[in-house]
Amino acid sequence: MPSNFSSNHPVATTAARVLRAPQVWLVPAGLLTVALGLITLLFNGSVANPSADLRDAPVGLVSLDKGVSTGEGQGQNMGRQVVAGIAAQPQKPHQSIEWKTFSSLDAVERAIGRNELFAAVVLPQDYSTKMLSLAGTHPQKPMVTILTNHGAGSMAASIGQQVAESAARGASSGAATGILQQAQAAGAPVSAANQALLKDPVTVTAQAGAPLGDRTGQGMTAFFYALLLMMAGFLGANLINAMTDSALGYSANELGPKRHLTPPQHINRRQTLLAKYLIMVGASAVMSAAILAVSTFALHLDLPHSLLLWLFGTAAASAVGIGTLTVLAALGGPGIIVAMIFFISAAIPTSGGAIPLQAMPPFWQFLAQFEPQRAISDGVRAIMYFDAQAAAGLDRAWITLGAGLLASLAIGFAVTWLYDRQGWHRIHPATLTRLRQFLHHSDNTAHADGSPSA
Repeated sequence: MPSNFSSNHPVATTAARVLRAPQVWLVPAGLLTVALGLITLLFNGSVANPSADLRDAPVGLVSLDKGVSTGEGQGQNMGRQVVAGIAAQPQKPHQSIEWKTFSSLDAVERAIGRNELFAAVVLPQDYSTKMLSLAGTHPQKPMVTILTNHGAGSMAASIGQQVAESAARGASSGAATGILQQAQAAGAPVSAANQALLKDPVTVTAQAGAPLGDRTGQGMTAFFYALLLMMAGFLGANLINAMTDSALGYSANELGPKRHLTPPQHINRRQTLLAKYLIMVGASAVMSAAILAVSTFALHLDLPHSLLLWLFGTAAASAVGIGTLTVLAALGGPGIIVAMIFFISAAIPTSGGAIPLQAMPPFWQFLAQFEPQRAISDGVRAIMYFDAQAAAGLDRAWITLGAGLLASLAIGFAVTWLYDRQGWHRIHPATLTRLRQFLHHSDNTAHADGSPSA
């Protein structure tokens, strides 16, 4: 075949010739199609219908009502009745709300401070007195307070506040209807103005149950901070995998038009993976410090417990990075897609950072039990918003990350040990020896000719 190249150069391949090999474009197209289908399912499926999927959203109830005396040693406590009525009310969908009853305001505030509630209904001390006054000559609406928990996330706090306010108004309206019926049965006149008040008997106000700082994004900074840690681990692992392989001579290092390929080193898979693991841990400490520094000094976020946040960030990025390196060591190139699906596509929706798990379908709630991003979000949220309390999710975060890290290490070393034992070398030792001899011979020839070596 005619060619413009001399006999010392191979014939150039064209793009058309490359495309004639179906595996060149069919394999990546097929893998990407499957991956994007799964990603679409995982992302959109998690938020398709939160109101219908809502299960066991935790909302607190507490009545501070002292009741009223009705004479002859009898009393009436409407607040207690309203709380009991709310908890017993049938729910649509079934078991969408987990009502938690408390005996004191301090107990409710402690529960919110441990991130155990989305919101809470607080009936005041004069609830009965003011409710009964609505049928009299000096009516006064009782003031019902909704304590919100923005530290649980914006959507969780919004769901909690809506549910709590709806329950407080609905149950109070039911109690007011009873008051009106009692007055009418007793023959007491109830004016039109009083009847209007009894249809909307309470004033509802919302306030923070666990106040956050001004620069906390109403509970969203923890989610984005956790997302940064996950990205640091995933992207860091891919970069470390490529650069370590390049340094060991198993892949080329390209920078712009420059391409550099070093002679391959004689190293087995297990030692290669160990080196990548150790680099990942060191890089994670640096990346965690960088994220913390920018968040603190450039963005001025409210970040208490900075040292603990850096330590947790290092552990989180290391766990994700080591897990990614394990997948890459076991599967090679396609491992990038598998790792992306597990550590990103399935992790972000199930993290609970933007959408509470209680508003997701059961399958996504199951995924969240072992997805590292859920643990990272819980841990960062506990450190940032809940005074680093173990009960606020920090203990579970450490346990989950630790278990995931140990599993990744065990699988990684087991797989690479098996590959080495079976003789599945990345480059066979005999080939390495011949390559070194060839390079040594070429180097000597170049020196003998007086030409510079490559």
